Amino acid sequence: MLDRPLTLYTPILLNLIRRRGGEPHLTLASTATWLDEEARRQEDQQVNALLTQHGLMGPRGLDRDLLGLVESVAQPNIEYYGWFEGRFPGAPANFAVFAGSGRGGAFIAVRDLGTDAVTLAAERPEELLQGFLNQIPQVRPAQGQPLVVGKSELTGNRRGRDDDDVSIMRPVQGRATAAASPVHEVKRVMSSERVAAGSLYVAARSRAGTRRRSERPLNFIDTPQGRWLMEERPGRGDPLIVFTPATPQVIGERLRNAQSALV
Repeated sequence: MLDRPLTLYTPILLNLIRRRGGEPHLTLASTATWLDEEARRQEDQQVNALLTQHGLMGPRGLDRDLLGLVESVAQPNIEYYGWFEGRFPGAPANFAVFAGSGRGGAFIAVRDLGTDAVTLAAERPEELLQGFLNQIPQVRPAQGQPLVVGKSELTGNRRGRDDDDVSIMRPVQGRATAAASPVHEVKRVMSSERVAAGSLYVAARSRAGTRRRSERPLNFIDTPQGRWLMEERPGRGDPLIVFTPATPQVIGERLRNAQSALV
């Protein structure tokens, strides 16, 4: 296992993946460039020289621990990945995270899309999901209860029963407080300032090598009031839109359930 994270330019990692017979993951892929045999040979030599300079390649080839991680990155059995954009505390404005495990062990790769640098680190297989969650910038969850509305109520195809101009009714002395309808609350959240956002996915490979990905992404948005998880779920004829205050525990549970549905 690599004893510390390794940062390198994404094209170097893509070169190593290609040499192991793999295809670049969506989080690592860039515009494809065709190279003839001579150009590929020169690229390989340049990468080898750079790795040798940093003690990652020797007479016996690539560092054994790094080689194992590259094999896992090239063909992982389990994947958690996502894209993140916005104003995150202590994180780049635009980055991707790819966590997975394969024959060479478990790994976490964080790619800064601004600098095109990727940081690769080994992870314990049993801690892979938690390791992925740790890469999501921590933002306090939004306050309140989950909001559930019919999709057509938001798109305007059907009038909701509480769809009028009142958003939140003020408390009245001696009477119960009436809250805004879920439709209005969801619309309020959707119209709030977007500080940041992210889309998360899960994928798994069968024993036959077939890759399956979660049907829908797990999306979240960060507003000044906190983080909301946004989901679309099956309903009775009309799909449901569900907004849930997004704690790390809630996100982890959803990702775990998505993985269970794939294997």
